[in-house]
Amino acid sequence: MAEENDRSADDLTEEASPYRLEEMRRKGQVAQSRELSSIVALLAAGVATYMVAPKIGVDISEYMREVFHVDVAAKLNLSEEHVLGAVVGKALSLLISLGLPISIVGFIIGVISSLAQIGSIFSSDPLTPDASRIDPLKGLQRILSSKHMVDSLRVVIKMCLVVFVAYGIVKGLIFKTPGLLDQEAPGLLGLYGALSKEMFLSLVGVLALFAAADYWLQRTEYQKSARMTKQESKQEYREREGDPQIKARVRAIQREIARRRMMNAVKKADVIITNPTHFAVAIVYEKDKMLAPKVVAKGADFLAQRIKKVAAEAGIPMVENVPLARTLFKSVKVGQYIPRALFQAVAEVLAYVYRLKNRRF
Repeated sequence: MAEENDRSADDLTEEASPYRLEEMRRKGQVAQSRELSSIVALLAAGVATYMVAPKIGVDISEYMREVFHVDVAAKLNLSEEHVLGAVVGKALSLLISLGLPISIVGFIIGVISSLAQIGSIFSSDPLTPDASRIDPLKGLQRILSSKHMVDSLRVVIKMCLVVFVAYGIVKGLIFKTPGLLDQEAPGLLGLYGALSKEMFLSLVGVLALFAAADYWLQRTEYQKSARMTKQESKQEYREREGDPQIKARVRAIQREIARRRMMNAVKKADVIITNPTHFAVAIVYEKDKMLAPKVVAKGADFLAQRIKKVAAEAGIPMVENVPLARTLFKSVKVGQYIPRALFQAVAEVLAYVYRLKNRRF
């Protein structure tokens, strides 16, 4: 109950994230209108019935002709068990042979309709035992909830409309019945077939309106239930992306490790080119292993002072060249080779350093 209070409608201000929607989907919580699937399945079954109606009429007529002909001609007693069993058995066989294909068509189209709404999904969460479902108090609260009341009212209105439409159609037929007494059986069957078609389409039209409304309501309620509070949004971000404080701490540690590695590289550098106070860039060049000199460390302000301090302790020569130091700092990353445009300037600095060390360049 406390969790439900925390998720009051006024607090659900954040749109559902893709992660939350995916989590709800894994739990089987999707926006699905069963009424829409049912009406599509019913319509498919009706269309299938209409397509096989001629065959249904022929089979039923043959069955009735056979039953009544046998009873009259052979004077069989339908009250006898074996006779009645044979007649009922044939009726059931006929009913299954005619109704099963129509039922299969309706079932398949209904499944396709559900898949079109929610796609392929399997979740065991709805099957997981939940004590709250058998709690009488919570069950009473669900029954008395506004949502349940609205659903019940909607069912009552739907049934009233269905009965009203069916009554209007049947009432019209009742008034026509006295004039149909002289009609032949085929004519009556055709008339009742047309009446059945009219009633079916009328009722399907009424139910389709409610199915469309139910689909809209299901989508709306699903979107509302998927919304999150600010706290849930922050918590999800932390779980998905990591705690910002922890991430900042990790980045700080990574920067410190990189600086230590860079300071160790400074000790092996050939020269430090300085600004002299704002920038410091460490250059190394091994003629037999490198195609060009490489920047192994660089820094500005405080970090530049640390680089120069480490270099001084390691006995690395430092050369002041303001434009070159500034250019190297801004255009060359640590670990990259010197670009061709700066070859000449860097080569002059290295040549100067090597002369100081009596080292051939």
